[in-house]
Amino acid sequence: MIAVVTGSSGFIGSRLVEALLERGFTVRCLDTRPNHDVMAEEHRIETYTLDCTDLAALSESTILDGADYVFHLAGITKALNLEAFRHRNVLPTENLLKLLAEGGHRLKRFLFMSSQAAAGPAPALNQPVTESDKTEPIESYGQSKSEAETIVHESSSTIPCTILRSSSVYGPRDIDFLQIFKQIRHHVSFYPGYRHNYISILYLDDLIDGILGAAQAKASEGKTYFLCADESVTWQQIHNAIAQAMDKRVLEFNVPQFFVDFACRMGDAIMKLTGRYTVVNTRKADLSRSPYWICSAQRAKHDFGFKTRFSLLEGMRETYRWYTENGWL
Repeated sequence: MIAVVTGSSGFIGSRLVEALLERGFTVRCLDTRPNHDVMAEEHRIETYTLDCTDLAALSESTILDGADYVFHLAGITKALNLEAFRHRNVLPTENLLKLLAEGGHRLKRFLFMSSQAAAGPAPALNQPVTESDKTEPIESYGQSKSEAETIVHESSSTIPCTILRSSSVYGPRDIDFLQIFKQIRHHVSFYPGYRHNYISILYLDDLIDGILGAAQAKASEGKTYFLCADESVTWQQIHNAIAQAMDKRVLEFNVPQFFVDFACRMGDAIMKLTGRYTVVNTRKADLSRSPYWICSAQRAKHDFGFKTRFSLLEGMRETYRWYTENGWL
């Protein structure tokens, strides 16, 4: 069996490649930069350094020839504007599906990794977003993912497709949650205006189980799914779980929302002046202002038996162990 993985050097993609190899697949890794990971020595890995925004280069490649599965994970989460997000999140999806449709490839599944951001936040704690709800992204990244989903849906009549909207994901190799671990290592927790906000969250290996389960289930063809843990949690609970995993006592500081908003406006000004992305920006403020970034994985449970194996504390302990063993902390 041959699987193509775009974004193979990323946080999720690199773990998916490992999981596919464990299941006996030959894996074609597609990325915009060479992957110098130790897995490159594995004889069942074929590496392609291609830019999916370049349709001509992609069409000249043999990466899709004879492929059984395409896992399209490549994309960006940080950009200066909507057009930049569209260039990296929408155009590559369109190009891949165009070539698959024109080339007569007999795929078992094209799996598109979208995001909870494409749907938007929930209206209340007891009303998690489901797949039947209207998509209402509130910022540019989510908008670009929603637009890419539309392209996938339009291709579903000729190509067997599945869309997965993942909640926030943490685990080995993640750099976003790493920042919280670094804070807590110094016995402090900073909450920029969202201590009591709820989110859906998922440990990396549980996400990988969901990706593989959805790709191989007949019932998931042509459908969209949320993947998340059963219980939504507050950011305070997340920080507490990390502190417990690290065996640290911490002092907590909640930064008022108006300070967050001011800092984010300053971040926007810096981006306009320098042309460089800053972590502190109004997109982040918009995301943190919504109190319920929560969704439901009930459809995934019903259609392909999705379930999580790691509790929040267990996942944080595994993540902390990997960070320390690999010198990230």
